[in-house]
Amino acid sequence: MLSELAWRGFGFAYGIFNLVVMAFIAGTRDKAFSDRTSEEEKRELSIAQKKYWDVKGQPILGFHHDFYTANGVKLHYVVNAPSGRKAQRVAIFIHGFPDSFLLWRAILASPKLQDYTLIAVDLPGYGGSDDLPIYDPENVLQSLAGFILGMRELYLAESGKLVMVTHDWGGIVGARLASEAKELADRWIIAGAIIPQQVYSNVLTHIASAKQMIRTFFHWPFRPALVKSSLRTLSPVFGQIARSFYIFILQLPFPLAQLFTRFGNFWFLRVLHLVQARIITSKGKKDRRLTEKEKAEWMVVSSGPGVGQFPEGEASKEHQGYSESVKQRIKDFGLRQKIRIYREHLALNPWEKSLATIVALSEIEVPPSRSNSGAGLFEDGPPGALKVPATLIYGKHDPAFEGRLALEGISDYLVKGSQVLTVQKGAHWLPFEEEGINVLVETTLWALGDEKESLNEGIRRSGEEVKWVAEK
Repeated sequence: MLSELAWRGFGFAYGIFNLVVMAFIAGTRDKAFSDRTSEEEKRELSIAQKKYWDVKGQPILGFHHDFYTANGVKLHYVVNAPSGRKAQRVAIFIHGFPDSFLLWRAILASPKLQDYTLIAVDLPGYGGSDDLPIYDPENVLQSLAGFILGMRELYLAESGKLVMVTHDWGGIVGARLASEAKELADRWIIAGAIIPQQVYSNVLTHIASAKQMIRTFFHWPFRPALVKSSLRTLSPVFGQIARSFYIFILQLPFPLAQLFTRFGNFWFLRVLHLVQARIITSKGKKDRRLTEKEKAEWMVVSSGPGVGQFPEGEASKEHQGYSESVKQRIKDFGLRQKIRIYREHLALNPWEKSLATIVALSEIEVPPSRSNSGAGLFEDGPPGALKVPATLIYGKHDPAFEGRLALEGISDYLVKGSQVLTVQKGAHWLPFEEEGINVLVETTLWALGDEKESLNEGIRRSGEEVKWVAEK
């Protein structure tokens, strides 16, 4: 109890400290508090919203908008096949924070993947999908499991293969579904995301080891090297806390968290766009500014439809598109809902599947090659271990994760046929980065095939430099 109170106190203080620091940087370095959206950017935003979010249009060549209601939640997705046309090979893409299906547009448009059925969904509370009452496992995992089950029924032929491609929070959701609903898909590709239970276990192990060293030091105070060793042991934990500074802000009391996302003309979101555009990198900030059109394009990727996508008068009565909750998100680009994914214990809280989901999963025939694969040191692997072949892809320069925590012991959480690799020139938003796009396209292409050829061969053809961390 005391340790929990201490952690909460630290989290609050650290969050407040970082909020003040961010406000100072926004006000002094970026002059954000005097920033206003130009009329040109507003015009470009309206054009981009119509281009990508008009339900009657093609957001990407060959794709159309559609909706699926899963467990009472209306989810928006795009697909390159008519409803009801079933295929032997299907891939479903799930984005993360603060994005939408448009995260995947370069990959969805790849000529190499056009022979397959490709589906990209908006997370609940993002893009064109409905809000949720709570963004916990019961709601998020349940709605996405229902969506995947629905897509299998609509688009996947009998004995067909389904590949899931995920990023960031979509990857965390993917890791949980691959662990707790293994029947859903044949392979998971998880980019720029962690296996939650594995990282949590590594954190606890590092803390326990450091505690033991400190206890030993108190019994043998003439061995000061133990203190240095304990600090070295904790350095990955300290490193992750530093990298996660913004999460501590987003977990402050809601008015403060919302203030952070809105001050300075949505400065936080605009900084993320600079990172996505690789204007801000681990090496610093480039001497380049986004044009008004670029600002609008990035904003439309991480927001959703605008007022122009909601007809008024008689036309609204025939409107079969986005829900009212999506319209309500326009004024703050959806950030009020989006940040809740950080606040409502989605990563680690237990998920109690509904009876309908349990029955639906039991009716999926799992190939023998998958049903008898082991998960490492334990029969079913440690808690949170993935129970489906998975390919985890990280960017070497990803600022979101401490590599030692993300990768230590990861093989124990994987089944046969899994791989872990890092893109040597990649960062966090791999689906936006040329190197990441090439690797993700080749990996998806390989996964949609028979997987007889080594994945390494396909990636080698892409010309991208990767490092293989683990393979089973």
